[in-house]
Amino acid sequence: MSKTPNKDKISTNIQYSHSDGSISADISILYRSSELSIEDIEYEHQTYHIYARSSLSYGVCPYCGSISVRIHSHYLRTIADLSMLGHPVVITFEARKFFCVNRKCSKVTFAEQPGDEIFRYRRRTRRCEAVVTQHSLNLSSLVAQKMLFGIGIRISSDTILRDIHRMTIPKCTGVKRVGVDDWAYRKGCTYGSIIVDMDIGAVIDLLGDRSQDGFRMWLESHTAVDMVSRDRSTDYSAAIASTGKEITEVADRFHLIKNISDRITKIIGANYGDYRSSVRIGEEKEDTGKISLRSTMFNEVKELQASGKKTNQIADTLGIARQTVRKYMKCESLPARASSERYPYYLYDSFVEKEYSCGKDLSKVYHTIKEKGFKGSRTPFYEHYRYLSDGHKGCRPKEQVMKMKKSPGKEREPLLPIRQISYIVDKSIRKKKMEQVEVSLIDKMMSFGWFKETYYAASSFYDIINGDILERLDEWLDKYSNSAIAELRSFSYGIKMDINAVRNAIALNVSNGIVEGYVNKLKAVKRVMYGRAKIELLKRKMVFANYAFN
Repeated sequence: MSKTPNKDKISTNIQYSHSDGSISADISILYRSSELSIEDIEYEHQTYHIYARSSLSYGVCPYCGSISVRIHSHYLRTIADLSMLGHPVVITFEARKFFCVNRKCSKVTFAEQPGDEIFRYRRRTRRCEAVVTQHSLNLSSLVAQKMLFGIGIRISSDTILRDIHRMTIPKCTGVKRVGVDDWAYRKGCTYGSIIVDMDIGAVIDLLGDRSQDGFRMWLESHTAVDMVSRDRSTDYSAAIASTGKEITEVADRFHLIKNISDRITKIIGANYGDYRSSVRIGEEKEDTGKISLRSTMFNEVKELQASGKKTNQIADTLGIARQTVRKYMKCESLPARASSERYPYYLYDSFVEKEYSCGKDLSKVYHTIKEKGFKGSRTPFYEHYRYLSDGHKGCRPKEQVMKMKKSPGKEREPLLPIRQISYIVDKSIRKKKMEQVEVSLIDKMMSFGWFKETYYAASSFYDIINGDILERLDEWLDKYSNSAIAELRSFSYGIKMDINAVRNAIALNVSNGIVEGYVNKLKAVKRVMYGRAKIELLKRKMVFANYAFN
């Protein structure tokens, strides 16, 4: 049974004795803005109990604003406050009900709501609500419950979720400049869109899809938007065009540079055979003038066999299949080449390299060529295309591929994976610090016409995007729109189709980086919630993250 405040006892006035007299301090000063008067404080069962009442002699009707002094009745409210000295605090508030003196008011009686510390129908004070809200937005409900319990606030995880869903997301109707990007709700299956106000740098909405219709409907409900910063997505561009409004589109510079880097990777993958031949240029040749890798490999196998190496050791050292090593170890001379139908890798080299450069795993490529009639087994297939390995499943680890392969009397230069070559080229284009080995690789690759054209095209495009001269973009398009390299022609066509947004990316000082940052934060929030968050809960956690709840 709750205790009624002691009206006669004044226990909150604490006397401090000083040499020049005594000073009285009232604990009610802690709740001065809340118009509360503290009547008594007790410590019981490791909890501080504060008994309070309103310090006003009247009540204000929350429905019509009339002031009334006619008391109808009293009742008690139990309200949780922030902990004090590590112990929970409970306020027992004696609330009064008043008669409303305004005859035109729809209510006959009303309950007083003093100050700004106690809310209607709430069981926690304002500052306690603020702490609960901050923890619930930054943590999962279960973790927030444990954290709050540690500071003396007893609350369940279900209540925390209800509090978040009770919050109303504000409508930002006056927003003018926004940034938009997609995010993966479930990677490879479900995607959404995140929208950021570029002027204040805060998330204002999350959409449940990344479709053209979804973003178009959002734009139609926010008529003040006059600029959109985006990636190279055609859906967002089509959504903006379908609104019929004059909205400035700005392509993100990061995505433009990433697009040209991806093209470099594809071009290197399509012409990887030239690089592989240049690395093996010092090996002996057949009568036809072509490099004979088989004869060199056979001699190395025999020399390692004579030195006492075992089959697995020879295969690891030379990077070839164990079956080939066993066959060479049994022969005294190089056997004649088997029929081309047995292991016709040369028929599939270009296809495998192209598919791998597009991001496919070697295991999936293997199944694809098996359907096309390939008769080879899985392990020799992986060993043959080990030069493509970047640590993916079904391939040698990257460290093993990059290990220098030693042969008697000399060292063979390792074949670098496509992605590593692309990374080195990207460093060179961005004018980053490079090692001597990387500089030598660029010099070697410059001997190929296709690489030289690609390198200069990417380097000049990088300078254009990071510069401010629009005329250079037109010159670049005129030069490479009819290039002999299909990837450059395709890239130029994509730039022409999005020319206005690309021009604005050069002319305007606008970056979509803050949107990318919020996408990363959203990923972290999803992981904290164990991937079970619905769109409405995610939206509130992202939108209210920067709000000051006080």
